[in-house]
Amino acid sequence: MNEQEKLHVAKLLEEPKIGIKENTDRWNGYLTKVIRNDVKGYDHIPVKTLQTLLTNWKTETGHLKHQGIVPSMAVSYFYGYWAWDSWKHAVAIKDIEPELAKDQIRTMFDYQDSMGMVADCVFPDSLENNWRDTKPPLAAWAVWEVFTSTHDTLFIKEMLPKLEAYHNWWYSYRDNDGNGLCEYGATDGTLIAAKWESGMDNAVRFDSSKLVQNSPVAWSLNQESVDLNAYLYLEKQYLANINKTLGNNKQAESLTLEASALRELINKSFYCNDEGFYFDKMLGSNQLLKVAGPEGWTPLWCGIASPTQAQRVANIMLDTTRFNTHLPFPTLDASHPSFTTDGYWRGPVWLDQVYFAISALRKNGMDNEADELTLKVFRNAKGLSSDGAIHENYDPHTGEQLSAPNFSWSAAHLLMMYNELY
Repeated sequence: MNEQEKLHVAKLLEEPKIGIKENTDRWNGYLTKVIRNDVKGYDHIPVKTLQTLLTNWKTETGHLKHQGIVPSMAVSYFYGYWAWDSWKHAVAIKDIEPELAKDQIRTMFDYQDSMGMVADCVFPDSLENNWRDTKPPLAAWAVWEVFTSTHDTLFIKEMLPKLEAYHNWWYSYRDNDGNGLCEYGATDGTLIAAKWESGMDNAVRFDSSKLVQNSPVAWSLNQESVDLNAYLYLEKQYLANINKTLGNNKQAESLTLEASALRELINKSFYCNDEGFYFDKMLGSNQLLKVAGPEGWTPLWCGIASPTQAQRVANIMLDTTRFNTHLPFPTLDASHPSFTTDGYWRGPVWLDQVYFAISALRKNGMDNEADELTLKVFRNAKGLSSDGAIHENYDPHTGEQLSAPNFSWSAAHLLMMYNELY
């Protein structure tokens, strides 16, 4: 506890009624921000998500230089900040606690290395930081979302060089054959770290993966991943927006052209016309790895798919034998022989991917389907309408809670779904 905190605690002990009133006023202010008057019968969703996020709010401590939200204070190994968790948390809280949202992003870039890499996760003891891999590039999305809420140009000016270094790092250290399509990989030459970099640690699409070396400090999986390249496309768009906002028009134009070329390359490389879905492909060939998972709708969320492509992908997403399960959008096609309801990323529902799926439908003109699926999630995820905790993942056939309780990114994405309903 620092001196400022000690003084604050002493004041509260001396005048507890004042502290109680301040706490009540703060909580009621949060409720006013999150509860929508035009959505009836679902007030418990924003309240429960807010309780989860606030419980996991951590001040700067040890080697963590900024405040942020940890994945779950209920699980000891989650007492740190993870990269793509942080980007998601920041988007969810940008209208509730904007300074916390900014700091949640900053805390991951505090340790950005000279090459531009951002660590997978950072801890109060920096010796525990994981530099074996990073996480999918959603940082520019988070920064832009925070900016659209706060209009803080100083913040995007602060973040721009960091974002550009991170974006360029992918092409310097994760593009084995230099063809403009990147791969997930690792810094230590281990397959497990390379799979972790995807964030979908044990996903079936990586079951046959091998490593190829790019440099003394960089290895790639021998497959190019559609979600990674879709995120990089979106990053180019957001970096263009940030540059344009700051008056860097030439750089903005260049990034827009890069994004356009990458969009064409993604559709050409990863879309399977026969099956109407996007898949990863083998490095150095046109062979698609036809394992259907959430990565296949990422191009819809990122604005890459044509209307025809989007509709065909949506048809698969809405198929009740594949992805439109009791609790929708499992992490593997439910008809796949390797599907299992307790396999982490081999079948269970993760609510971040549910959000990306529903938002993808909404972005492609399917609002009615998006609303119906949102309500299906709210009704069928066990514990949401009672006193159960929000969990890390869920059983797609029963809605039962799985893995860690009080999980922040699940809460974050439930709040986003609620905000975008109707």
